[in-house]
Amino acid sequence: MEDYKNILVIRMSSLGDIIHTLPTLYALRKNWPQARIVWAVHPQFKPVLPGKPYIDDMVCVEERRLLYPPYWYTLRKRLHSYHFDLSLDLQGWAKSAVVALCSGATRRVGYGELAEGSRLVSKMLIGPHCHGNLVERYLDTVRALGGTTDTVAFPLPDLGAATQATAAVMQQDGIGETYVVAVPGARWALKEWPLPQWRELLRRITAQGMPVVLLGSKADGPKGEYLRREVPSPYLRDYIGKTTILEMMAIIRGASLFISADTGPLHAANALQRPLIALFGTTGAARSAPYHGGDKQHIQVLISPTARADARHPKIKDPDCMRQITVDRVWEAYEQSRRKFRF
Repeated sequence: MEDYKNILVIRMSSLGDIIHTLPTLYALRKNWPQARIVWAVHPQFKPVLPGKPYIDDMVCVEERRLLYPPYWYTLRKRLHSYHFDLSLDLQGWAKSAVVALCSGATRRVGYGELAEGSRLVSKMLIGPHCHGNLVERYLDTVRALGGTTDTVAFPLPDLGAATQATAAVMQQDGIGETYVVAVPGARWALKEWPLPQWRELLRRITAQGMPVVLLGSKADGPKGEYLRREVPSPYLRDYIGKTTILEMMAIIRGASLFISADTGPLHAANALQRPLIALFGTTGAARSAPYHGGDKQHIQVLISPTARADARHPKIKDPDCMRQITVDRVWEAYEQSRRKFRF
């Protein structure tokens, strides 16, 4: 195993994808404890990353400016100051290839699915999990470099301040220690469970007197408005677009149960070891479902009957795929979680 001194990790977005790569960060630190590890990230996702001892520094890369070659010179100057002997591209797109090229690293490698010409910049590393879960696929890069991955862990940022900030708001809204988090949105619409089905599920949950907290990005605001209107319960609280990433993670960490389709907060909930119900159809559960490493006591994955086992974007474009996961099926999973985790 080569003794790398300065390592650049490139995974600039998005929330779920960064969460998927955190076990690789953990493995890098365990295998190269003395190395300086720098992470290239888009500014909005910087809060998701842990600090020391896992990451020594972060380089914020402005996505829009990557379109303009003059910015490459600025980026090159910043990255060359670290004298990288290894860059690890876990994004595999043209924009990450630009960062790898500007890094000046003496060895440039990347996860097997290098696309958009990125394989012209970095060497592909492919391991035995090339058709498996994303976490294991990313870990294959460490294995290919000669490292070991005996422990899979998700190093996360400190949520202390965010927990204090959200606790005050939630207490004022009458939310105690027991509540369910629901995320109705996703990065692309075909991954979402239909709102009428969310409406029926949330009516059932809140009818039991169980508080439900809605979370999501500002773009999901209309979904929150719809559900507030259609589920007129004092037990439903809409925090969509009203939290930072760390505040959202703090709320998830305190939840008794998390429910969503394949979206970033789902993978944050898994990293935080919260009981969860994951709804899959248009993306392949074999590839993208919450990683469990053999311990899946807290995870229930419900897959649409019309989905393919190896489905991944953009192979499944059926707008009815997610609709095939019925409310009764999710309700049964919810009731199982209540009995199992006693909330």
